[in-house]
Amino acid sequence: MKKLLSEAAIRAKRIFLAIASFFSTLWAKVLSTFRKSKNAEAKTTYSLNNKSSAGGAGKHVSAAGGKVLSFFKRLPALAVKYRLAVSCIMVVIIGAIVIGVALGGKSSKTFKGDQQALHSSDNPAAVTQSPQNTEPGSADDPGAATEQPGDTDPAETTTPQATHNIYITPVPIVSMRPVDETKDVAKAGEHNDVIPDVQERLMILWYMDQDEPTDYFGNITKNALRVFQRRNELEVTGRLDPATYELLMSNDAKAYLCMIGDSGQDVVAVKQRLYELGYVDTEDGGFDEAMGAGVKEFQAANNLSVDGKVGRNTKEALYNPECVPKAFNIGDSGDNILLYQNRLQKLGYLTTEPDGIYGTDTQMAVRRFQEQNSLIADGYLGPITRDTLMSDDAVGNALSYSMHGSDVKNVQQRLYELNYLRAKNINSYYTSLTEKAVKLFQKNNGLTVDGKVGRHTMSVLFSDDAVRASSPVTDGGTGGGGGGGGSNPTPKPSDPDPDPDPGEGASERIDRFIRIARSKLGCRYVRGGKGPNVFDCSGFVYWCINKAGISQGYMTSYMWRSCTRYQRNNNINNVKRGDVIVYYGHVAICSGKWTMIDASQSNGRIVERSFNSNYWHRNFICSFRIFR
Repeated sequence: MKKLLSEAAIRAKRIFLAIASFFSTLWAKVLSTFRKSKNAEAKTTYSLNNKSSAGGAGKHVSAAGGKVLSFFKRLPALAVKYRLAVSCIMVVIIGAIVIGVALGGKSSKTFKGDQQALHSSDNPAAVTQSPQNTEPGSADDPGAATEQPGDTDPAETTTPQATHNIYITPVPIVSMRPVDETKDVAKAGEHNDVIPDVQERLMILWYMDQDEPTDYFGNITKNALRVFQRRNELEVTGRLDPATYELLMSNDAKAYLCMIGDSGQDVVAVKQRLYELGYVDTEDGGFDEAMGAGVKEFQAANNLSVDGKVGRNTKEALYNPECVPKAFNIGDSGDNILLYQNRLQKLGYLTTEPDGIYGTDTQMAVRRFQEQNSLIADGYLGPITRDTLMSDDAVGNALSYSMHGSDVKNVQQRLYELNYLRAKNINSYYTSLTEKAVKLFQKNNGLTVDGKVGRHTMSVLFSDDAVRASSPVTDGGTGGGGGGGGSNPTPKPSDPDPDPDPGEGASERIDRFIRIARSKLGCRYVRGGKGPNVFDCSGFVYWCINKAGISQGYMTSYMWRSCTRYQRNNNINNVKRGDVIVYYGHVAICSGKWTMIDASQSNGRIVERSFNSNYWHRNFICSFRIFR
């Protein structure tokens, strides 16, 4: 071992001496050449200053150039002579470069990550924070009681596993304007250019829904300020006094939370959802002790901070399809589940044999039932779903207009085989043309003509006795085929909202959809409202779609982002009349070229307005083609 170490030391010494000798020689040559060149330059300058012959200077410059050229010609020979030293130097240089790049990249990534962490802060009070990713939860009732002085306010910091993409659009930094401490910054009922900043700040803090701010200080803004003042332990007046304004625009402002003692439409909506998930025994009443206990139980089951208060994370989790319910779910079993399975099978939703075990087939059947019966389609058998399922009003399963999925594609494929539909129209979307083909099939096969594929129509469609059509249906006609069949009942002329005719095309359905939406212009905005006379943005879209004849479960703007039922468009320039437009924390109905109808909180009512502004372009996520 000592011998090996000794030999290694000798080799290292030789390498070091070779490197030192190489650099010494190299430096001497460069220095010598530089000095001679400098002397030549000095002589040239002196000669020129003394009006000497330029030829002498040229000779000196030429000599210096020759020396430099000679040195560079000898470099290859020197490199060969000291090749070991050169190799070591190159290894050291390359190693240094690699290490430097690695350290630099790591530093760069760390800095970038730090910046991302700063910009994605969960602190909703930060003035520069981006808008929230769901409809914010704030009290609709200005008199809603909130926390008492001394109550704890633990921040909700744990978010359940997300199943949807999170989109963030930067919000312009809001700067506080100089104020006169002796009077209010703005007065209710007036237009003031400070109000857009105030409304935007209230939206970021969840006291108002996401919407395009206005300069009007109306009741909605006043009520939001009252709740903000109560939450932040200020005198509750609804006035925009200097103290309220300064705190609102600071990073010390507390975000909205729904808690024991609160009341209003937002509390009603949250309590209904907790009831559906099985965490409370009744959906009636305000935010009482029992609801607080239910919220805590829900938070614990869904890995949230347990404080019994409903903030952003808790509300998002409540409407997340992957939330953990206190209801029948995958893996449960028993006689009750067998009872519900038999009912689902009778209504045509469950296609497998009931076995008393809540499996994926039962979950899918429940979800389809919820969609058809205008419930939140989460696949859980909660109290509301169970009550609806066992009632006489339960709607049986039938594929119908606007649905999407493999079952729709199977029906289209069979219609193609029977010559009712062309191959190019097989797309898994239950379009108006598919509905027309089904209607013709029902007529030719002596079935009730309603344009829907229920159990009976499905049975005949896939039987060997199904009657073929003489020609496929087209957009301009019904196609051929004989046979009898039922007729679609004609709505009474006195019915202001008749059911849609199954033979209607997409354009007729869009016209009807927009007429329904316009019939509610001016109706009051109320948080959690789902009609028929008060709405929030999600409730308005939900009510209009179902009124237009499409069975659609309730979805928040957050849930709309991940919708797969309808054709999606991600370019705001391609939004078409009749589309549902999805923004950050807001949804609307497109009524024409760059116009939309929506429940606007900043306006306090249903309005029709332009969405061709920087605000809506900045907050646009996607749109969905409901009618095809």
